[in-house]
Amino acid sequence: MLIPIPDLLRARRILCVQPHYDDNDIGAGGTLARLAQAGAELHYLTVTDDVVGVLDRQLSDAEARSGLAAEQVRAGLELGVRAQHRLDYPDAGEWSAFALRRDVVRHLRLLRPDFVLTVDPWLPYEAHQDHVRTGLAVAEACLLFGLPRFASGDASLDAGFEPFRLRGVAFYFSAGPNTIVDIAATRAHKHRALDAYTSQFTPDGLTQLHGALSLKERAWANGRGFEYGEAFKVLAPGHLHVNLDADEMF
Repeated sequence: MLIPIPDLLRARRILCVQPHYDDNDIGAGGTLARLAQAGAELHYLTVTDDVVGVLDRQLSDAEARSGLAAEQVRAGLELGVRAQHRLDYPDAGEWSAFALRRDVVRHLRLLRPDFVLTVDPWLPYEAHQDHVRTGLAVAEACLLFGLPRFASGDASLDAGFEPFRLRGVAFYFSAGPNTIVDIAATRAHKHRALDAYTSQFTPDGLTQLHGALSLKERAWANGRGFEYGEAFKVLAPGHLHVNLDADEMF
C-alpha cells in the first residue's frame, strides 16, 4: 500500500460533518470525547435543519430549530465540542450535493483541520439521501479543497488561501471499518450526550438507542483487550480517488 492509513487518535483539529444534529455523537461520541480530552479541537458542521424528525407536531419550524440547536449545544458541552456550525439545508429535502461540497470546502479552508469525520456514504442499503449526499460531498471536498481554482463561494477566502495538509478522513456508520477505538474511558460522556436529544427520541426510544449502541460497542471491542469500542473506516485523502488498494484496507 503506497499511502498509509493515518492515525485518527493523533488528530489535533477535526471538522465533523453530520447530516443531522445527533449523527456525530451516535456514531463517534466516545472517540470525539477522547480526542477532546487529549487536546483536540472539535468543530461540528451540521448539514440539515433536522426538523422532519422532531416529534412534537405543534411546534413551528422555527421553534423546532431552536430546540434542536439547544439540545446540540448541551450534548456538545458533554463531549468537549469547540464550536457548532450549521448550514440548515432542508431535512430530507431537495438539495444539491454539489452545493454542499462547496460549503464543506469553504469550512475546510476556514478551519484548516488535520482530520475530517463524517458518515460513510457507501454503507450497504443506506436509503437516507441526507446521509449518502453528505458523505459523498464531504469525501469529494477533501479531494478538491486544495485546488486553487476551486471556488468555495467566498472569493476573499479563496484569494488568500494557503494550502495545508489534511491528514485523514474517518467515516463512521461504516460496514468496512479498519480502525477500532477504545472508548471505555469516555463512553459515559457519549451516552450522557445522547440523553440531550429529546426532540427526536421518546424516553423509550433513548433507552433502545443506548441498548443498541452498547451491543455494538461491545462487539467492536471483542477480542481487542478493551470493553467498548467505536468503528471507523479511516482513509487518507489520496485513498479517495482511483484507489486500487481499496480491497486491502480493512
